[in-house]
Amino acid sequence: MKLAIAVIALMFGCAAWVSAHPAQALPVDYPLVVGFERFYAVDDDEDYLAEGGMLLLNELNCVRCHTPPEKLKARLQGRQATNLEGVGSRMDALDIELMIRNPRFVKRGTIMPSLFAGPDRDLEEIKALKHYLASQKEKVEPMPKGDEEAGRVLYHEVGCVACHAPETGYRPKGLPEGEELELLGLPSVPLSMVDRYDRDSLGRFLLNPQHLRPSGRMPAMKLSEQEAANLASYLKSGPQIKLPKELQSEIDGGNQFVLDTKLAKRGREVFLEKKCVACHTAPGSEKLSVKTAKVLEKLEHVKRVGCLADVPSAGGVPWFYLDQVQIKAIQLALKNLAKQGDETVAQQIDHTMMRYDCYACHSRDGKGGPEMSRGPFFGVRDIGAMSLGRWGNLAPPLDKVGRKLTSGWFEKILWGHGGEVRPYVSTRMPQFRKEDVRHLIAAFEKMDIKEKPVEIDVSGLPRYQRGHFGRDLMGINEKGLGCVNCHGLKGVKSLGAPVIDLTHTVERLRPEYFKEVLLDPQGTNPGTLMPPMFLERKKVNQEIEQLWTYLKEIDQRRLPDGLLKGDDYEVKPDEEGRPIVFRTFLEGVGTQAIAVGFPGGMNVAFDADEVRWKIAWRGKFVDALGTWDDRYCTPAVPLGEKVEVFIMGMPLSEAHNGALLRPKKLGVGGGFEMLGFRLDKKGVPTFMYQWRGISVEDRMEPTKDNKGFKRTVVLKGKLKGLSKGVNFWGLKNRNSPRFVKFKNGETVIKEEITW
Repeated sequence: MKLAIAVIALMFGCAAWVSAHPAQALPVDYPLVVGFERFYAVDDDEDYLAEGGMLLLNELNCVRCHTPPEKLKARLQGRQATNLEGVGSRMDALDIELMIRNPRFVKRGTIMPSLFAGPDRDLEEIKALKHYLASQKEKVEPMPKGDEEAGRVLYHEVGCVACHAPETGYRPKGLPEGEELELLGLPSVPLSMVDRYDRDSLGRFLLNPQHLRPSGRMPAMKLSEQEAANLASYLKSGPQIKLPKELQSEIDGGNQFVLDTKLAKRGREVFLEKKCVACHTAPGSEKLSVKTAKVLEKLEHVKRVGCLADVPSAGGVPWFYLDQVQIKAIQLALKNLAKQGDETVAQQIDHTMMRYDCYACHSRDGKGGPEMSRGPFFGVRDIGAMSLGRWGNLAPPLDKVGRKLTSGWFEKILWGHGGEVRPYVSTRMPQFRKEDVRHLIAAFEKMDIKEKPVEIDVSGLPRYQRGHFGRDLMGINEKGLGCVNCHGLKGVKSLGAPVIDLTHTVERLRPEYFKEVLLDPQGTNPGTLMPPMFLERKKVNQEIEQLWTYLKEIDQRRLPDGLLKGDDYEVKPDEEGRPIVFRTFLEGVGTQAIAVGFPGGMNVAFDADEVRWKIAWRGKFVDALGTWDDRYCTPAVPLGEKVEVFIMGMPLSEAHNGALLRPKKLGVGGGFEMLGFRLDKKGVPTFMYQWRGISVEDRMEPTKDNKGFKRTVVLKGKLKGLSKGVNFWGLKNRNSPRFVKFKNGETVIKEEITW
C-alpha cells in the first residue's frame, strides 16, 4: 500500500509532472484508444456507442482471449503487443516490476491491463516475471550525438504533434504575433516511456517503431539516424520522473538488482500461465497459442463482471481501469454482437483509419482531420505556403482518393519513399507495414471509382497532342494558362505561393481524375483554391490531352515559360570530381559530337563522324536546351570562353620519304572507322578507332595546372602496306608532322595542347 500511494503521489501530485516539456504532459486516467476518444466517447446514441465498443473490443485485445464470431474475425483481429525481446536492455528491473504490478503507474493511458491488481495477487509471481523479463538482453547500437534544439524543431514540424502534446509555449512557424495556442480538444498520446528508455534505446525505437510495437499504431516517420538521435536528445531533455530511493529500497530490499536464473526460469512459466502470450510473443520463442476464455458472444453484457467489474477481480482477471463510457460501449457492443453484419468496404476503410489514427491528419467524407489547435504544428519549409490556408500545410482530404491516385503511387505513399509532391511541407507521411494497410488500396479504388469515368485519350498519337503545345499552356506566355504561377516542376518553385509539384503527375494521378479535376476543380475537390481554367474554352479536350502529353514527356522537355531560366539546361560535371561525357548535336562539332567536361572547367569535344577532336574550351560546359527540349534537337552550345578550333585533318597519314602530305579526306573517307569509347576508373573516356590495320586509342585530359590538355595516343597492331612508318599530325601543328617509326605491337605518342 505504501508503494502504491507513493507512486500515485509521484505521478499525479508532483508539480514537476505538469511541465512545459511534451514528455511530461498530463495524460488521461484510463486506457486511451484515440479513435474511440475522438468519435464515440461524447455520443449518447446507444447504437453509435456500440460501434465504438466494437473498436474497443479490438484495440483492447479482448478478442485475443475471447474468440469473436466467424463473420467478425476479419474485423476483430486484435493487435500484437510490444515485442519483449531485449526488454531487459531497454528498461531497468525496477521499471519492469512496476509495469508488471500496475502498468499505468509506468505508462499512463496504456491499454495494457494489470494481471496483479486483484486481492489475490502473488508477489512471488511478480518477482519471477521481473527476473524473466530482465534476463532478456540484446545489444543496443549507440546513436550519434544528438542536437537537442534540432530535435525540438523536428518534433514540432515533422508530424509528432498530430498525436502527442506540443511543448507548452512553443510557437510554430507562421503563427501570427499575439495569437496563443491551447490544446482544449482531445487528450494527447502520452510519452511516458521516454523516461524509462535510455537515449540510445529511445533513438533506435524512433528509427523503427514497428520492430518493438508490431501493431503498427506508432508508425515510422522516415527519420535518418541523425534525426532520430536529435529527437531522442530533445525528448530526454525534459524533467525525468524517477522513483525516490526509499521506494526503490522497498522493492529491491535496498540491494542492487541481481539476476536470478532460477527465478527467470520460473518467470517464463508464469508468463505462459498468466496468458501474457495472448498479446505478447514469449521472448526467445515463437508465438504460443493460448487457451481462450468464453467466446465473445457468450459474455455477460448486463452485469459488470470479469474485465468490466468496478473493482479488480480475483483469479488473475485482467484489470483495464476502464472509465464508465468505455464500459458502457463494450456492454452495448456485446449486446448488439448478433446484429453485426458483414463489414462493408466503407466500414473497412473507416475502421482501418481509426485503428491507425489516419484521422489525426486526414479527413474523409467530412470525418477527421487535425484538431484546429494542432493545425499550426503541421510545418512548412516555405512560409509562403501558409497564405493558402489549410491547403498550404495540412494533409489533403482522402475524398475520392481511390480514383485519384494510381496503385503504384499509393504504394510509395503508404510504405515507400519518393511519394512526396509538396516539397514546401516539412510534415511527413508516416510509413506503415504492408500487411496492415495493403487492403486500403483496393478498398479505396472500389469505393471511389466512378461508374462512368470521364473520357480522355492519353495515347499521344493524334498530332494535336504534341507535348510542346502542352508546354505553352503551362506557361505565362500569351497562349498559356499560367499553371506555373502556382505549380512547380522538376524541383523549380512556382512563381507564387507553392502548391503541388507536377513533375510526377502521370505516374501519380489516374488520367480520368486529371481531366475531372481540370474540368471542375471545386466539384471534384471542394474548397480547393484551383480556379476553373478551362471554363468555356472551345478546345478543352484537346488542351487537357496536350497537358497530359507534356507532363508524360517532362523528362525530355524544357520547363514552361516563367520557370525556365538561363542556366536550367547547363550540363555540369559530376560533383564527385568525375568528368561528364555528353553525346549531342554540338555547335562547332556536328551531329555526332561527344563532349567531355572536366570538373576544373576544361572541356573538349570529339566528332564521332569525322573521327577526330574538333574543339576545346574553358569555363562552363554545355547548354543542352536543344538536346533535351525537342525532338528537332537544335545544336547544343559550348558555354565557356576561348573556344579553340583544332586544325582540320586526320591524326595519321602515310610517310613517303619524309613527304608532308596532310590527309584531306576525313572519317570513313580517309580510311578511319570509329569503334566507340571506354571510361577508366576516374571517368575519363578513351576514344577508340582504327586505320589501315592499326587500332588507335586516343585520350585527352587536363594538365595539372588546368591551362591545357595532355593527349595520349596509343597505336596497336600490324601496319598494313606501310614499311617506312606513319606521320602523326598534332591538333595544332599545320605542316610539321611527327614521323613515327611504327613497330608491330604498341607505340605511344604524347602531345600537349595549350592556347
